[in-house]
Amino acid sequence: MQILNQRRTTGALLLTALCATPIAAQDVLVQASKIVVAFGAGETKSTTLENSALLIRDGKIAFVGTDIPAEARRAARVIDYGTATISPGFVLAATTLGRDVDLGEGAIAFTPDLRTAEAFDPWLEQLEQLAPAGVTAFGLVPSARNVAGGIGAVGKPGKERGRLLAPEVFVGFSVSSAARNQERQPTSLMGAHQMLRESFTEARDGVKVGPDLAVLRQVMSGQRPAFFYADTFAEINAVLEIGASFNFAPVILGAGESDRVLKKLATRGAGVVLNTLNPKMRRAELELPAKLTKAGIPFCFAGRPELLRMSAALAVRYGLSRNTASAALTRTPSTFLGQQANVGALRSGCGADFVVYQGDFLDLGARHIATWVDGKLAHGTAPKRSSKKTRTINSAGGR
Repeated sequence: MQILNQRRTTGALLLTALCATPIAAQDVLVQASKIVVAFGAGETKSTTLENSALLIRDGKIAFVGTDIPAEARRAARVIDYGTATISPGFVLAATTLGRDVDLGEGAIAFTPDLRTAEAFDPWLEQLEQLAPAGVTAFGLVPSARNVAGGIGAVGKPGKERGRLLAPEVFVGFSVSSAARNQERQPTSLMGAHQMLRESFTEARDGVKVGPDLAVLRQVMSGQRPAFFYADTFAEINAVLEIGASFNFAPVILGAGESDRVLKKLATRGAGVVLNTLNPKMRRAELELPAKLTKAGIPFCFAGRPELLRMSAALAVRYGLSRNTASAALTRTPSTFLGQQANVGALRSGCGADFVVYQGDFLDLGARHIATWVDGKLAHGTAPKRSSKKTRTINSAGGR
């Protein structure tokens, strides 16, 4: 009886252990006639595969094209999008997700150590607008109402809920009119500039300590990117002067008058996040993306997610190359956010975040079929019947 009980106990423990062991999810092989692994900027060609596939494992791109092992290919569940084109998902560099009030401090203008991650709501209604627009990642920025708004995060939408990919990434600042308030300091652009200069000086000299100054030291050391709201000629100049004085290259949000300071922007290595474009804008605004690119200044778009494709298409119409316009929706914003190893491309190790279009997404007539985030369908459709056959893999394009 004792031996029997021991066997029962051993069997029960073994069953418990087996039940506790997570079952590995099946790999997914996604096929299409064209797969853009990554868009190149400027003269750099895109990396494009013809009649190829991606192998998704645990929400990430495990293998691409001819690198997919034959055994993994045979064992995977196959999704075949036929003649469609698969491209990296769009990255929205900066958004408050409509929660501007929650992402800023009303009484104090300088709060660089606050965290936008603490205000993130994974069930927020605005997140539902992202995947239908092809957006698979976003930078959650502090409000423009604070001269130093806090530490921004990078997140992703999903079919049921969003999630944070990286809770502490960049630091948000503002010298825009929204940061100037007659009821508290600063009340002017000069006052905002002085507040920034004094605070960065204190952080650099190390005479004072505190979590707010520690964040500024991270900006000066290059540990965290610095995003600045600035739109006018004077505001942009103020940001560039601060960056030059404390040895960091800012990313400027808005930058509507950046065409007046192209040489300074290029010299300082600054990046620009333009507001989304629309056909009713002045020609000078529509030509700004091409001017920035010609001057060697990287840029992307932010604003209403449903206008991202139109913005890139309009920029092409007014002189920008298709390659750079596509990079402005994918590769460039991921670089600004320091997340190029995770989002904005479909290389091995990146998140399995991609869009599926019948045609080139810069052609506004192209049909949006699906958006995938973390290897899961977040919007649209997958073929009703997954193909059991896999394609002969060919590759073409540049790196």
